[in-house]
Amino acid sequence: MITKTLSTALLLGLITTSLNAKGMNSPQKIFQKKCNMCHNLTKPKNKQEKMKMTAPPISIAMRSVIIGVDAIEGPVSDSELRELSIEFLTDYLKEPSQEKGYCEDMSYKKFGTMPSMKGFMTDKQIDTVVPWVIDNFSPKKDANGKYIIHSKRK
Repeated sequence: MITKTLSTALLLGLITTSLNAKGMNSPQKIFQKKCNMCHNLTKPKNKQEKMKMTAPPISIAMRSVIIGVDAIEGPVSDSELRELSIEFLTDYLKEPSQEKGYCEDMSYKKFGTMPSMKGFMTDKQIDTVVPWVIDNFSPKKDANGKYIIHSKRK
C-alpha cells in the first residue's frame, strides 16, 4: 500500500514537473493556449480578419472590464482597481453572463456571451493568467486620470 502511494505521488510529481517545464504555469503560455484562440492580441487589419473574429481583441475586452469596474466601484486607487478587476474577471471566467458583464451591447450581439471556462481552465490557470491579462492589456490613463481610448473616429 505504501509503495503504491509513493509510486502514485512520484508519478504525479513527474507529470507536474513535466507540465511546468513546458510552461503551462506561465501566464503567457496559458493565454496562448487557452485565451488567444478567441481573443486576438491585435485589432483586425481588414474586413476578412474582422469576419473571422470569435471574440473582441483582448485589449478591447479589458477596456470594457477595467472601465466598467472603475465606474461601478470607483473612485478607488489604481491598486484597488487592479484587485477588484482581478476578482471580477476571475468570477466572470467561471460564471459569465451578460447581466454582470461590462461589454457593449454590440459585442454581445456580435459574439454572444463568453462561454464558462469551468472544465476548460483549472482554477490555478485562471488565477495565474488573470493578473497577467489585467497588467498587460488594461487601458492606460493620461496625466489627468482619464482613460486613453484609441479610436479611428475623429
